[in-house]
Amino acid sequence: MKRRGYARRLVFLACLTCGAASPLFAQAPPIVERLSPDTVFYLEWRGNTSLGGAERNHLLELLHDPAVRPMWAALTSQIERSGPQGPGPIPALLMPDLVSLLDNAAVFGVVANPDTQKAPATGKAASPFATFFVYDLSGKADLIQKWRALSTMTTKTPMEVTKYDFGGTEVEARTTSTNASYMAQTRNYFLTSDQKKVIEDLITRFGGTDSRSASVTGLAEYGQMRKYVGNDATLEFFARMPDLSSWNASPSTKAIHLEKIHAIGGGLSLEGEAARMRGAILGDASPGGPFDLVGASLATFQTLPAVETAPAFSISRINLAAVYQLFMSAVVANLPGQAAHAEASEKAAETFLGMPVVDALQLWTGEIASMTTYADDGTAEHLFAMAIQKPNAVLRVVRALAGTMIVSEDSPGTTTFLDLAYPYQDPQTHVERRKSYYLAVTPQMLLAAPRKAMLLGAIERLNPQAADPPPVGVLANPDYAPLRSRLPERLSGLGAADIGLIPWEKILANVENQAASNANRANQQLPDWSWLGVISRHLHFALSGWWKDANGVYFDSYIQ
Repeated sequence: MKRRGYARRLVFLACLTCGAASPLFAQAPPIVERLSPDTVFYLEWRGNTSLGGAERNHLLELLHDPAVRPMWAALTSQIERSGPQGPGPIPALLMPDLVSLLDNAAVFGVVANPDTQKAPATGKAASPFATFFVYDLSGKADLIQKWRALSTMTTKTPMEVTKYDFGGTEVEARTTSTNASYMAQTRNYFLTSDQKKVIEDLITRFGGTDSRSASVTGLAEYGQMRKYVGNDATLEFFARMPDLSSWNASPSTKAIHLEKIHAIGGGLSLEGEAARMRGAILGDASPGGPFDLVGASLATFQTLPAVETAPAFSISRINLAAVYQLFMSAVVANLPGQAAHAEASEKAAETFLGMPVVDALQLWTGEIASMTTYADDGTAEHLFAMAIQKPNAVLRVVRALAGTMIVSEDSPGTTTFLDLAYPYQDPQTHVERRKSYYLAVTPQMLLAAPRKAMLLGAIERLNPQAADPPPVGVLANPDYAPLRSRLPERLSGLGAADIGLIPWEKILANVENQAASNANRANQQLPDWSWLGVISRHLHFALSGWWKDANGVYFDSYIQ
């Protein structure tokens, strides 16, 4: 049981590396409830107690597997090597100490400085944002003290450490030539920030028993986000757009209308068998802002047949013309008087492509898909598919962009194949070589792959002989239909991976060969990658989707 609890704590580290209509809680968690309404971002970890009902979660089972011990051992070794060398009065924090800190709740955040517009007496402009960290000290005060002492010992930058009293609480200030940080401990919380005003506000908020002062939980944006986060999140984040009108926002920021984004949030749940990550980007999704970048949500994907047979695929709809127009608006706005240069650049691009840039981008419908397969040696291979219109015009643009890389071209039937070759440097021998790549332009699709056989297979799937071919690849997995039914019918993006179809043994062999080569050149010990082979023992399938409406963009994903 001790080893099992140890791995459960480590799920937080794994979560950081990973990419309903009811409120999140009847009452907000205590730490978040006391955060300032000036908070513009926070990332909250709810502690080990939030994992109490997650015993059968497949992701946690993977982390508990004894075969994963080499990964934790390597991580421990790396942390120990990065600690202070030689004898000293304070021992380095060992891995068990570090992960035990994850037993308790913690919040990292960013707060907007309302005094930014005021001219300070020193003449030095105030930073528009400050960072802070709040940690529940229950049973961990000694470890925090060890960390504070260790951080002082290991710093290489000259630092002045002073202390002062604020309302009966001792504040430690660490000042260097370029910045300052402040730490304090009040009641049962450890607090730190990089601005004096913020640490003192935190002391006031966390030092007393009354938490009814105004907080981030009272913001309208916070309330709007609740139903998209989930009521069982172990890890949660929230961000809101500050009032740009009072922040001297750059012209480019104003040009792309970031003020239309009101709030961003999400939560990771480990309840049940599947790990679930869901959330939203809320705001004004009317035309003329950043939400234009996301393509329409529809019931079907034109590119799906081209990529569905692989162990993993991803499809997204992006408004390419909107991406370009927003980019150009930002460039012109940020360079006053440069509109003529931007116009000249567009004219040059039009001459090169044979049509205006916007017209060229509109040849692509914005639906872009990719699939990942694996060669016999475990090397990943990717096929890309883009839905198009006016294939002859697309060919003209492709020929202009590829130029001298095109070594041959063939047009059997309605499809045109282009064989490309481009120079690259061999990473092992550093010898200049040429690598081949292949394109195919069909009446509805532009395909690209490192092998021509991959293009031929995709084209065959796009033109099936049977009127209603049976599901294959990812779609044939029995987990696909139940998970897909949890998402809306109309989507702007869809991704899925049949983890059981991924050849982990081949990938492991490939990783070990590369690691051995790198270790020999660097005269280092070979790392143990054997734990990769147990991933498919616990994780079987992953699916994600995102969609858009007039109020924002939403995402939902599962791995089980």
